[in-house]
Amino acid sequence: MSVDRLLSISQRWFRLLLGLYPPDFRDDMGEALVEAYRDRAREAFARRGIRGLALLWVRALVDALRNGPGERVRPAVAWRRPGNWGRDVELVTRRLVRAPMFALATAGTLTVGLGMVGVAYTAVHKILIEPMPYRDPGDLYFVWRDYGGIVDLKRGALAGSDVAALQQAAGPIEQAAALQPFLGGVFSLREGSDPMEIAVTVSSPNLFELLGVEPAIGRGFAPDEVGPGRPGVIVLSHGLWNRLGADPALVGAAIRLNGRPYTVVGVMPPDFSFVRNDAIGSPQRVDAFTTFEVVLAETNPDQPGYSGLIRVRPGASRQEVEAAVAGVGRSIDAAHFGSRGLTLYPAGLKADVVARVRPALLVLGAAGIVLAIMLLVNLASVLLGRTAQREHELAVSRALGANSGAIARATLLEGTFLGLAGGTLGVILARWGTHALVALAPLDLPRRETIGVDWGIAVTIVALGGALGTLSAALPARWAVRASLARLLASSAVRGGGGHRGLGRSMVVAQVALSVVLLSAAALVLRSFDRLLHVDPGFNADGLLTVRVRTPPEFFPRLADAAAFQDRVQTALAAIPGVVGVGAASSLPLVGPVGQTRVGIPGAPGNTGDAERDRILVDVVAARAGYVEVMGMRVLAGRTFEPTRRAGVPEVMIDSLLARQLFPRGTPLGVELRLGDRPLTIVGVVDHPRLHDLHRNGRPLIFARAEDFGVRPLFFAMRTIREPRAILPDVRSAVRRLDPRVAVGDERTMEEIVGNAVRHHRTSAVLIAAFAAGALLLAGMGLFSVVAGSVTRRRHELAVRLALGADARRVLRLVVGEGAVLVGLGVLLAVPGVYAGSGVIRGVLVGVTPTDPVTLAVTATSLALVAMTACYVPARRALAIDPAQLLRQE
Repeated sequence: MSVDRLLSISQRWFRLLLGLYPPDFRDDMGEALVEAYRDRAREAFARRGIRGLALLWVRALVDALRNGPGERVRPAVAWRRPGNWGRDVELVTRRLVRAPMFALATAGTLTVGLGMVGVAYTAVHKILIEPMPYRDPGDLYFVWRDYGGIVDLKRGALAGSDVAALQQAAGPIEQAAALQPFLGGVFSLREGSDPMEIAVTVSSPNLFELLGVEPAIGRGFAPDEVGPGRPGVIVLSHGLWNRLGADPALVGAAIRLNGRPYTVVGVMPPDFSFVRNDAIGSPQRVDAFTTFEVVLAETNPDQPGYSGLIRVRPGASRQEVEAAVAGVGRSIDAAHFGSRGLTLYPAGLKADVVARVRPALLVLGAAGIVLAIMLLVNLASVLLGRTAQREHELAVSRALGANSGAIARATLLEGTFLGLAGGTLGVILARWGTHALVALAPLDLPRRETIGVDWGIAVTIVALGGALGTLSAALPARWAVRASLARLLASSAVRGGGGHRGLGRSMVVAQVALSVVLLSAAALVLRSFDRLLHVDPGFNADGLLTVRVRTPPEFFPRLADAAAFQDRVQTALAAIPGVVGVGAASSLPLVGPVGQTRVGIPGAPGNTGDAERDRILVDVVAARAGYVEVMGMRVLAGRTFEPTRRAGVPEVMIDSLLARQLFPRGTPLGVELRLGDRPLTIVGVVDHPRLHDLHRNGRPLIFARAEDFGVRPLFFAMRTIREPRAILPDVRSAVRRLDPRVAVGDERTMEEIVGNAVRHHRTSAVLIAAFAAGALLLAGMGLFSVVAGSVTRRRHELAVRLALGADARRVLRLVVGEGAVLVGLGVLLAVPGVYAGSGVIRGVLVGVTPTDPVTLAVTATSLALVAMTACYVPARRALAIDPAQLLRQE
């Protein structure tokens, strides 16, 4: 067979194999591949004859089987043709792979920044934005008392009769429920079993119906399961049900609460979390729900202590709700307060629950927005510098006919790819960050259990990364498209180019300005937190262990029996090795609800003569002998309660606030104070301890003897020379020996209580400091990039200066001076932003003004030092230039 015949057969074979490739591929590359194969076939036959030609056929078959189906699976060739998006994606991917350090550094910066932004967005979204997990949560409102001119109390609890009046109201109010939240109880599964303390919310039976939530197992409360003499019913939280073994048979079983039998009628769903509200007491986990043993309409209007929750009809406006609630308030004021100005007002459920943390979350959200803008500016600066470094490549592409669309697409795709990569990795970092935030946040943070990165938030973070990447690439893409070919050729003649200098410097100035805003906010918050840590709370928290011991009437029917048991507990705790003092009170600083009442001292020098104004609203703490000494409170005059007292002489101590108000001159010792109808003799004056907030004084305070008022649940405080928690087993054993029915609960050291009180401020300080550190890093990177690019661009100029005898100091000043100018402009530009942001951070500051000049000056100086360091490193590179070698090269 002739050679031509063999080659023709070989060519037909190859054309047959090309059928495995897609049509677009054959149209574009088929003839070129056939011609190349024909040449290779001639060469193979010439070198090795038919054997060589056969080997070529086999190799062609293997290549076709390996690559043909793959080309069919891959996107159509038309998608990857030059000038199309597919081709641009391929080219941009290769370009990033060839520059791994640039890609990793840029994506890493975006990962950290977007992770921090994701943490801020998650917290703000879950707490402030996401609806409450109830039916039509926008129709739910808390209702509060405003006492007007009667008492200086703008957010007071309701009386039970107030809620009963709301239940009977017409108009937009559909339902109303009363709550007495977070009341503790001694719980046991059965008679004789080990007791445990749980937190119980007592409510109207329609609470779950009002919220629109049904128990997961069993049922809720029936309308008639309320009032005195009714059998006790209880609904367990899913958490408590799990702690009890998660046995479905528990529904319908009898348990004991404070020694009284209750029937478990239901278990709430696992995702049900009741609203947390700190108006009455420190929020804590709700373990169970039960109903009132009183009829709300029959309660005393002068004894508030209930939270009121209402549901309004769908579509009711805020103004209609306010008018309806105010109408109920006016009728209550006229019927029970002589029309002296008491009013009721509604507060949206979510707004009311998150009111305490709203300022900190607004600061966190604002910091996230500023950091996102800094990421945008930083990435735009980096991509602009990278585009400028490719001036020679762009000039060649334009000379060869590349259109502006292709150049813009490539630049936009590069930014988008980096943004999507940073957003994807930022989701992982945000998940870790939110776990850390939940661990760092105080236990009473509203909606704390909902904080977490879900799919919606993850998609938002990735989309934000892509959007930042695309937007940041828009500026360098516009610059690359608008730059003329002559300008590109002229700029590329000098390494580093120069067409982007003005834009790059503007971006650095913007980064510096934004970082100053964040740094100043962080410095103010940190200084505020430092002041809070060093504040004098009026007590000494070191070496104190506190526990709560309840003496319910089911166990101790007579108050005298309860008081005797408390005496035995105090004696037993004092005998524990290492305990040097024991005291007890109805409430601890920064922990629980404190009783409030109005007191007066007839004839006190500070009285105004107006009987109503001279009855002052005070906090009341019932304390036993030894409590003031154990807590380390300072006695300013007189004495504290003694273990033995004169019979028939009720005693009271007042704090320094009440003493200064009523006795600006003279002494209150021995004066009679009237608490309701009871006269009490003032025996001492104590320096005001801060019961509610560490950073500000509360209401005036009086200490009454616990024995005189029959207080059943008491907090026992023990000062010890041992590690406080080490004595807990001894404390439990001591109480158990006295009465095995009584549980010891709420075991905390006073240092833990103080630490939890400042956790809101600590969380704000840590988060805003992290955002400020990120902003400082971005600003430093941007400044370093600009100065380094300037050194590269001015190498010829610097070489000439050095060759003509310029010394190192002058060159350093020349290079560093460029960065100093940019920093100075950024600081000046930040001044309006600092003052504009002062209103946002004002709500989280303690003892520091938002425009504190010392803090702002230190912030600007610190930023200048960091910026100058970022400028000094590339400036040192300028001194390493060899003038002779560089000038010979050029």
